[in-house]
Amino acid sequence: MVLIPNLQYVPESAREAYLNKMIKRFAYIKWIGVLIIVFTGSYQWYTVYPEVIQKTSYLIAFAIKMAGAFGLFSITFLLALPNERLVTMQQNRAFWTIINIFCGLVILIGAALMKMIREGQFF
Repeated sequence: MVLIPNLQYVPESAREAYLNKMIKRFAYIKWIGVLIIVFTGSYQWYTVYPEVIQKTSYLIAFAIKMAGAFGLFSITFLLALPNERLVTMQQNRAFWTIINIFCGLVILIGAALMKMIREGQFF
């Protein structure tokens, strides 16, 4: 998403190489974010879930969060994977970045619902 505005200054013939180089260079940031999401979800599951009173509602909120995380992980993985079959998808990075942002918002909504259910403020 950060690189998309800069693409207007990069010649058309060099755009793909530019994007691939930047994605490889900063891939660690993306994967750290994915690991944080997995870690926080696992932490909540093992430490908080046994103490939750409204388990069904909490599981629904947890499923919402994990669906967003799965979407975010899948799109991120497919955009970073060097495979000829994924070239069409990778050429539409702006669209997939918007979907990734949506997945991130779903994760935040799921986490907020989990907290509200745990504190008895929801359902």
